[in-house]
Amino acid sequence: MSDSIHFLGDNAINKPEEDLFNFKHYAEKVQKLIQLNSGNTEPITIGIYGKWGEGKTSFLNLIENKIDHFEKKEGDKEYLKFHFNPWRYSSEDEMLFDFFDSLSKNFYVKENTNLQEVGKWISKYSKYLKAIKISATVGIPKIFNSKVSFDVNEIFQALGEDLEGDKLTLDSLKDKVNEAIKKVNFKVVVFIDDLDRLDKEEIYTILKLIKLNANFDNFIFIVNLDSEQVAKAIKHRYGDEILDGKLFLEKIINIPINLPKIENEDLQFFFETKFSKLINLLVFNDFESRKNEVDEIKQGFSAQFFKSPREIIRVLNGFFIGAFSLGDEINLRDLFWIEWLKIKNVKLYDKIKSYNSSDSESFFTGQNEIIDFNDKFDMDAGKTVNRGEYLKGTREKLVKEFEEYKWIVDLLFPNQNNIGQGMKFVYDTNLNINSTLHFDKYFSYHTERKVKNTNLLKLKEQIINKKSSDLLISIKELFSKKIENQKSLYSLENVIKSMNIIENRNFLFDFLFKNIDVIPEAQKDMFEQDYRSRIIKLIGRQLNDDKENNNEKITIELANNLSDLDQLLNFIISFDEKKSFKKNIELLFLKKSKERLGDEIAFYKDSEKILNRWFLDFWHKYEPEVFKDYIDKSLTNIDNIKHLIRNFSVIFNGKKFGALSKEKYDYMGEIINSDFLFSKIQEFDNKMIETVDISKFEFDNYDESTLEFNIKQFIYWYKKEQELKEQELYLAAFGKIKP
Repeated sequence: MSDSIHFLGDNAINKPEEDLFNFKHYAEKVQKLIQLNSGNTEPITIGIYGKWGEGKTSFLNLIENKIDHFEKKEGDKEYLKFHFNPWRYSSEDEMLFDFFDSLSKNFYVKENTNLQEVGKWISKYSKYLKAIKISATVGIPKIFNSKVSFDVNEIFQALGEDLEGDKLTLDSLKDKVNEAIKKVNFKVVVFIDDLDRLDKEEIYTILKLIKLNANFDNFIFIVNLDSEQVAKAIKHRYGDEILDGKLFLEKIINIPINLPKIENEDLQFFFETKFSKLINLLVFNDFESRKNEVDEIKQGFSAQFFKSPREIIRVLNGFFIGAFSLGDEINLRDLFWIEWLKIKNVKLYDKIKSYNSSDSESFFTGQNEIIDFNDKFDMDAGKTVNRGEYLKGTREKLVKEFEEYKWIVDLLFPNQNNIGQGMKFVYDTNLNINSTLHFDKYFSYHTERKVKNTNLLKLKEQIINKKSSDLLISIKELFSKKIENQKSLYSLENVIKSMNIIENRNFLFDFLFKNIDVIPEAQKDMFEQDYRSRIIKLIGRQLNDDKENNNEKITIELANNLSDLDQLLNFIISFDEKKSFKKNIELLFLKKSKERLGDEIAFYKDSEKILNRWFLDFWHKYEPEVFKDYIDKSLTNIDNIKHLIRNFSVIFNGKKFGALSKEKYDYMGEIINSDFLFSKIQEFDNKMIETVDISKFEFDNYDESTLEFNIKQFIYWYKKEQELKEQELYLAAFGKIKP
């Protein structure tokens, strides 16, 4: 792996050429003013104000850059830079004492006796502070062979310092430091970064250091801080309100400088620069196909979505690891925005992440293919919002709880009420997050036991190159136990839909019809339809909906390849009645059905009820006289009549038989003469007819009717029909309703 592959660092810029926010223009002015202030001996504290992640350190670095290189006038001083990082220390005392120790060492670097003198007195000043600390806490340790005392000078002597001349105090030591600094042609610029990231006691220690302990002449402190955070941290020392903290801060900071505003154009440039750097590190099988997704991310960027450059870096790094892990398996635009949501609202992100489209009632609403969170089946539930958009179930809850983020739910999980059926295929083929084929990848970052897009691309290549043996292996692998079969089915359906070149399409269709057994038949979809039948119906719809080509030849060939009547029927019903060649495949079904029937009498007593109904329909349609003669000869008892009627009752999932509804009764009458059938019932069981009173008859137990109840329902509808005819005749004869 190339060493160039890495995450975006959150390091501050150090040079003007690295400045993507155009901070350098303002930073140069601030730097110039500091340089012009070279002749002023008074201590100054400059505060660089800005929020976390907005670029305070970068701005500070731009000010520091070559601050000690400038054209000097008479009286101007050299600049000695000192960086102090308060994050290094575990205690306030350690922080305070090391400041002076480190500062004193900076003066020993220069080969100048006067500079070293400054360093010596700063070192003494530091040790004196330590002596005060010791005196105020534990006194003089016994190792110094001294009695316990609070005399600082005695402690100072015990520490090994030679006290010459007058008795020393902190003020006198500070004077010594100032006198030494006056003798050298130097000003000291102390840079302190990230003050607002310390705890409140540490913040107070640094402020006290600047104001009381280190306010030497010719010193300039430049401090980075978020004034709001610092004011909150110190307010308790001076009052109860944040204003109290701000008022104290005003006493410390002589010159407040607010960080320049990052203009939208500059933030856009920063984003695109960093984004392009990451994109160029990613490897895709077909980068050209990903360009639209890359462009969508760039075009969708807006400064309002990010509160700081640091937040951009965090989102991009999350995006990069996801894209690096999944590559060709995800949609880049969707990955970017789900990673954005992870940073901006982790609670909503977690709710989406934990969503399971197979839970509760989601399968009733098509959630098994496309996720839009409208997963409640109760049509009375939910509410309508802007432009008639209907919300229910999980979607309604998400919009209510995260109203501010509705736009991203709409972006990543479009409401199916607002999209066409054809869009489902687009979401699957574009690897979108709202497709159940791809949803889990965006959160698991792996493709184990999932359908890999790269494998589907290989499968398509095998189709194009007509590699039947390889294709058979690939489809077997697609439906292996390692992968969830339902998603395998959706994937194969997407491959079928993607076949735009007729030659490739016909090859695949012919291959699947000849090898339909490779698809697991036992598996059922949400409507209890087996996977083989589903694939066959899809292929039929693809041929039916193709308006540009005459598909008669391939349709007939495919129908002939199907020996299973169930499968052939599913293929037939996929075509519109207006298709001229539909008659040929219906006659083929009729022919194959007769071959299976042989000399069997009352075939309709067979359990394959749906097949029987269509066989009856086609037989009546194409051979009405032969069909009529068969029905007449087969109705030899009341049991046969019951089973014949049973074929026209409502069927649920191919298993449960419901009532003979009025619609089904009318349809039955188009195939079998109702008067004839009623006369047959009279012939074999006239008492049953007498038991059906149409004024009292009720269609109870509609969802599961017995044979006995189905025949009584037929009698009911027949009597109602006769009653209506009598009323019409009476009305025609007498001009009024029969009483």
